[in-house]
Amino acid sequence: MSGSIRTFSINYDPVNDSNTFTSGDTLQGRVVLEVSKEVKIDKLYLKCKGDANVHWTESNSGDNSDDSYSAHERYFKFKQIFIWDKSKMGQNDATLVTNGETYKNLVTPGYHTFPFSFQLPHGNTPSSFKGSHGSITYVLQAKLSRSWKLPQNVMKEFTFVSNVHGNGAHLLRPLSGSVDKKMKLFTSGSVSVRASTDKEGYMQGERIKVETYIENSSSRALKLKFKLEQKQTFFAQSRKNYATKVIFKAVEDPIPSRAKKTFTSRLKIPSNLDPTITDCNIIKVEYTLKVYVDVPYARDPEIIFPVVIIPAGQYCIPQQNQVDSQVSQNTREPIWMGSTFQPALVPFPHVPAATAFAPAPNLYPSVYTQPANPVEPPPSYTDIFPNSDPSASGFNPSLSPFHHPPYTTMDSSPAAHQHRPEWPSTSGYWQSPANPEFYPTK
Repeated sequence: MSGSIRTFSINYDPVNDSNTFTSGDTLQGRVVLEVSKEVKIDKLYLKCKGDANVHWTESNSGDNSDDSYSAHERYFKFKQIFIWDKSKMGQNDATLVTNGETYKNLVTPGYHTFPFSFQLPHGNTPSSFKGSHGSITYVLQAKLSRSWKLPQNVMKEFTFVSNVHGNGAHLLRPLSGSVDKKMKLFTSGSVSVRASTDKEGYMQGERIKVETYIENSSSRALKLKFKLEQKQTFFAQSRKNYATKVIFKAVEDPIPSRAKKTFTSRLKIPSNLDPTITDCNIIKVEYTLKVYVDVPYARDPEIIFPVVIIPAGQYCIPQQNQVDSQVSQNTREPIWMGSTFQPALVPFPHVPAATAFAPAPNLYPSVYTQPANPVEPPPSYTDIFPNSDPSASGFNPSLSPFHHPPYTTMDSSPAAHQHRPEWPSTSGYWQSPANPEFYPTK
């Protein structure tokens, strides 16, 4: 700062250890102003707003020029006025002026604070995100105006996390798939892969549990590999643009030729991974887990599972389990299958990090104990609720807001597994280490 304005800044108060906000939270803080001499201020106000913006350019080969595409979406905009000449006050339909204490426009030398408070609106507001061709940002912006002086602005971003996943009925269902491949050219024989995940929705920092059975009837030793990918989709002016990013790759020990193995893999999700975004009209963020066998000189057989990343602190509590007995297989295309599950995602917003994964009081007190090491990720659903009560109250039959193809459900009951000949028992087969080796490239 220069001249008579020494300090002009914004500070806000965190509501949790992760320093994030969600729908309905109250955002409080103060605008700090320090002046070296008496100054007259015409306007001093603070805006709180949430916006999504998309922009990219494409080369036009026809006339050797660039075509530009852009889009904007606003979620809210509030304004709190501290100093303003009422005769000059104006507002538009997109601005909600909040009531706050007004101050005299003649500011004396020294240090001054102007407190503010905004309640973030309820509704489907997407999480903060910065991608290849767009971003979703939430900011506080203060503006100070004086006669015959250039206006001064300061901005401070805050992180918003969506709780739209609270109605995702599919997040706790297990997913299963299978693929078979016949070898040609440099490798003879065939390979058969069966894989399943314990559920579809995972919190940041959690582990994806994957059970994989491989029957290697080929002439080569093969490797089981995993890849978690992020897909960003941007929409503007009836056009789309995509960006993909590999979050991690992992590999298990080789499966010798003419051998069968069962692997239990636990794949760590980064704690800072962006949540899934499906509630923004111009930006989508989605994830897929690829389970595949690396076949030299041939196309790899793969099974693709959708994965929903949930902000840390929003946990799934089962309410009713409905299992269908119909079984479907496809030996050519990746399969996504699972039993229908009706969960409720329960947010724990204002809890210290050490207890972030604790349940509500009196909820499963005998099985859900405080972890000894709060840094470790939370246990999986099957570890916590091995025998969930299908008659539990609170069943929510509402449809999921997420769009996926209509997968055929499969019977996941123990009896069904005992009588399924194509999926052998895991007894007698080699079990992989808990943490498979990670590697940078295929």
